[in-house]
Amino acid sequence: MLIFLVVFGHMISTFADTPEVDVIYKIIFSFHMPAFIFISGYLSKKPQDVMKNVKNLLIPYILGYTLTWAAQIWLGNKMDYELLRPSGTVMWYVLALFAYRLTIEAFGKIRFIVPLSIIFALWAGTRMEFSTFLSASRIVVFFPFFVAGYLWKSEYTKVIRKFKGKIVVALFVIILLFVATNYMIGNNIPVDLFRGNHSYLASGMDNVEGMVVRGMMYLISFTVIFALLVLMPDKRHPFIFLGRNTMGIYFFHYPIMILTNGLMILNIPQLMNVWALFGVSLLFVLILGSLPVDWIYTNIMGLITFILFKREKKVEDEGLEDEYDNEEEDRFAVLAQRRMAIEELAATWDTSFDTEEKEEHEEGQS
Repeated sequence: MLIFLVVFGHMISTFADTPEVDVIYKIIFSFHMPAFIFISGYLSKKPQDVMKNVKNLLIPYILGYTLTWAAQIWLGNKMDYELLRPSGTVMWYVLALFAYRLTIEAFGKIRFIVPLSIIFALWAGTRMEFSTFLSASRIVVFFPFFVAGYLWKSEYTKVIRKFKGKIVVALFVIILLFVATNYMIGNNIPVDLFRGNHSYLASGMDNVEGMVVRGMMYLISFTVIFALLVLMPDKRHPFIFLGRNTMGIYFFHYPIMILTNGLMILNIPQLMNVWALFGVSLLFVLILGSLPVDWIYTNIMGLITFILFKREKKVEDEGLEDEYDNEEEDRFAVLAQRRMAIEELAATWDTSFDTEEKEEHEEGQS
């Protein structure tokens, strides 16, 4: 569901100036990436391997950014190749995930890390240096959701899923999203603040208002995440494969969308409405999440990593192991010599003590 909302949100972003689409757009962006990142944190509990994350995240980030840039250039659009500033692409999430996984084992041990990270994110919005460079702003803003997912346990899900009033939860979330969206529209609050891409001032708000609205964003997002965990069905559905192949969907959908927009395919009048774009988004997800596309993506990444990185094998660095073995042998030999010397000295002392005792005994007899 979440990866579909990612694609659908990008599809309708071009037409977000209409009132109906603007409402849907703000609803989607109020929770879909926080929930997506929460699940990413939940699935990152294993000890993290740096090289594995370089292969699975950093390389796809570089290639995905390059693919988006190439699509824009091929259409004749101007786009600077700013690999360290992934604005204009969707690859910021992959870069953020790379940063999260490299640091989560340390940050996850800090007490009260979720509220502390929220406080830090609220403060970061007052600072202009947290910007699109290296996705610094988004990494900080969305980190509370990642660490919350990392610390979340399956036992918690089992407990909250015993709640019987699921209809009440669903109605509460619908009302919450409706109220929040109308508040944003009525007060001209830009959706940029929910994207977490800029400071408060850059989003057109003063620091106090920005902190209040961002705090509201955390409240809404965590509430919806909680509701999704309560309402999520246990049944296995035919489309379950999409959840396993999200990387291919995320990687390919944006460059393809740019090309289809540039070639005026999505500008056909019949497609210029929400329901048509809903169907197109669903088609994108089903095709890009299919096994053949996943096979293509996996093998392309595998070929690139095979070319760039050495094969992992047992280290035998030019006799270093023998050198260490010799050092061990030398150390044990020295210890053996010392032990022998101590034993000889102890034996000498025992002999001298026995001799003295014998002489004293003979003197006593005499």
